[in-house]
Amino acid sequence: MDIKLIMEKLKELDRYLKQLKCYQGITAAELELNLEKTWVVERGLHLAIQILLDIGNHLLAAEGVTVERYVDIFIRLAELGVIPVKFAERIKGMAGFRNILVHEYARIDLDRLVEVLNTGLSDLREYAGYIMAYIERVEEG
Repeated sequence: MDIKLIMEKLKELDRYLKQLKCYQGITAAELELNLEKTWVVERGLHLAIQILLDIGNHLLAAEGVTVERYVDIFIRLAELGVIPVKFAERIKGMAGFRNILVHEYARIDLDRLVEVLNTGLSDLREYAGYIMAYIERVEEG
């Protein structure tokens, strides 16, 4: 496991989350009128979620685990004790949301986008906390 790589990704995640926090409270109607803000929120969420998936995939690979679908990353991390099972169940929808952002960008439900922005950032931070705790456990041996 490349701890330095994971730490760099967590630092980048923190940077993205700070920027996204600036847009919390925005409404779907505001996004409808302002394409630039829509792009910022969409891309920021996409990149933040991708970091979660990349870190998860990296940790799984270090354990010799491969997955076929992004959603399985969270489930397998829970099986390994990296994140709690209940948390994995709650956050696994982010994988599907990431796919929508990437592949169905022309049909993004702005209400859903606003919902994830306003309620999901804390889950992304919580994930980072679990990853940090896991790294500490691994380093302690």
